[in-house]
Amino acid sequence: MAKKKTHTVVTKPKEYLDKTPKAKGCTLAKDKDGYFCYTHRARSKSYKTIMSIPKSVIEFIESTG
Repeated sequence: MAKKKTHTVVTKPKEYLDKTPKAKGCTLAKDKDGYFCYTHRARSKSYKTIMSIPKSVIEFIESTG
């Protein structure tokens, strides 16, 4: 039985990409709790808005991929 998809990939807004150059190395998605970034190895917790994801979190998640 296949896993049920629980999130939707969203387009990264310019303001998000301007936070750090590393933002290009991870995927941005939305689930029932908010927005998060992830790679194939790790994901952040969910945040209410895209811009509330801290730069340090984006850089850490990107470093895992």
